[in-house]
Amino acid sequence: MSTLTNPSQVLARNIELFDDKRVLIAGFNDDSLPQLLCESGANKVMAFGLDYHNHKVVSSSNGHDNLTVQFSPYFDNGDNPKWQQLVVYWPKAKERALYFLANLLPHLEDGAEIYFVGDNKSGVKSAEKQVKGACDNFIKIDSARHCALYSATYNQPAPAFNKYSWLKEYQVTVEDLTINIVSLPGVFSHGELDLGTQLLLGNLDHLKMKRTLDFGCGCGVIGTFIGLKRKDIPLELVDIDALAIESAKLTLAANNVEAKVYPSNGLSDLHGKFATIVSNPPFHTGIKTDYRVPEEFIANAPKHLMDGGQLRIVANNFLRYESFMEQHFKRYEKVINDNKFKILSAKT
Repeated sequence: MSTLTNPSQVLARNIELFDDKRVLIAGFNDDSLPQLLCESGANKVMAFGLDYHNHKVVSSSNGHDNLTVQFSPYFDNGDNPKWQQLVVYWPKAKERALYFLANLLPHLEDGAEIYFVGDNKSGVKSAEKQVKGACDNFIKIDSARHCALYSATYNQPAPAFNKYSWLKEYQVTVEDLTINIVSLPGVFSHGELDLGTQLLLGNLDHLKMKRTLDFGCGCGVIGTFIGLKRKDIPLELVDIDALAIESAKLTLAANNVEAKVYPSNGLSDLHGKFATIVSNPPFHTGIKTDYRVPEEFIANAPKHLMDGGQLRIVANNFLRYESFMEQHFKRYEKVINDNKFKILSAKT
């Protein structure tokens, strides 16, 4: 278990707020804050999140009967009574914050205490505007580690969550194939197909009729396109995000394509080897370029490829992926290189 992240440290400084309370946590980090709440006097804790890495970290060290960890696109309260407190780790993506609130506010008691914590650059202060119709008494409680903690009182019952109101549906046509796309907030290609993925889809003629993986699948566009174009290829789609997994399943179903879709922390949850791995790999942490995810992905890809297997990715031109490929593959080539994007192919 890692040390507490900065937002969790701010919560830990105010741990007495949660004594003898039933606490619901949204968007928790990969640290021990949920366990700390249990150990410090919280009556019951449920942690609901969309990040599979964070879910695995917290779940693997859960030794508390009064702590439940839930990784799901939609919150399920089961038989639990309504909650006395809600803690929201404020995400950088505003749509994700609103999605958390829509899922969770209906499961709070009247007069419940809501706590918003996050990096100052995440826009956590804007929570006041987002909950104005449902809450009052919005105040700042603490700040430290470039983070802030705010509280509000829940005083206006929220409507039941309607998942269909959060879905975006649209169509794209690539190589005379029409793809129906369904996506949820914060998922890559939500509402429109990005140009890099579109370029990649037009350059997938190399595919073998063997097991193929769409890594970081987002709303499932790449996997669905492959399934429509080459119907007999065994397909698998993975992502770390619960909303991406759900979006990919919905997109596949909307196009009558069959594939296995499941969460994976990078490539760590895969079994067996693939003939082809295709991806438009993520390279952002918030608004910053972060090479850790694509570097780890490229480094580990050969272990999951058959002999003669191929990795094919699309990337913005400024991203320095060639050195990673040269280090971890026998050979690689630049298939396409225009003024914005490049397609790189590497073989084992």
